[in-house]
Amino acid sequence: MADRQTYPYIPETAWWQLRSQFKKTIPSTISTGYIQSLLSISSSSAANHIISALKQLGIIEEDGKPSPLANDWRNDEKYKELCNNILKKIYPDELLDLFPDGESESSKIRQWFMNTNSVGQNAAFKLASTFQLLQNGQIKQNSEGSKSSKPKQSSVKKVPISDTSPLPGTKNSFSDPVDDKGHLKHPTIHIDLQIHISPESSIEQIDGIFSSIAKHLYGK
Repeated sequence: MADRQTYPYIPETAWWQLRSQFKKTIPSTISTGYIQSLLSISSSSAANHIISALKQLGIIEEDGKPSPLANDWRNDEKYKELCNNILKKIYPDELLDLFPDGESESSKIRQWFMNTNSVGQNAAFKLASTFQLLQNGQIKQNSEGSKSSKPKQSSVKKVPISDTSPLPGTKNSFSDPVDDKGHLKHPTIHIDLQIHISPESSIEQIDGIFSSIAKHLYGK
C-alpha cells in the first residue's frame, strides 16, 4: 500500500506572527524554544508541529535554519508569488484544478482532505485552512506593523445627556418618562453582537460558541 500523502498545517495566527518576526530579523535557527517563546506556546509538541509545517513549506531547512525562501516569505512584493509556488510544489494538480476559488468552496475542500487523507473533520478543517491561506496569497491587513493603520475618527456627533431636544421625527424620551396609562417606562436596551471566529476553530468549538450564546442571551 502506498504511503499516504501528508500536508502541512500551521495556525493562521502563528503564520502572521512568525512572518512579522522574520521581517524584523531572520533568526539563525528555528528551534522548539524559539517557537514557544515567540508564540507563547507552552506545549513543545505544538511547537514541533509548527516547525514540521515550516519545513514542509520550505521556509526552513531540515536542520532548522531558514531557507532562501524565508527572505521571499517576508517580502511583501514577493509574498503572493511565493505562496503560489508553494501550492504547486506541495499540493496535487487535482486539488488545484477542482477548487480554483478556495474561499467559496471551503466545505468541498475540507471534504477532499477527508476523502484523500482519511482524516476526521477537525483535521480536515486545519489542512484546508492552510491550503486556503496559501491560495489566497494576500497579506492580512493589520496582522503586522507595516500593515496597521490608525483607527478612523468617528463621525458620530456626541450629544450631551442634558440636551433634551428631540431628534427630528422622534419623540423626546427625556420629557416623557411614563406611558399613556401613567406607568413608568423602562429603558430599552439594544445589543449588537459581533462574533469573530478563528479559522483554526473546530466545528465542535463553533457549535459550542453558538450554543453558549443561545443559553446566556436567549435562555434556550
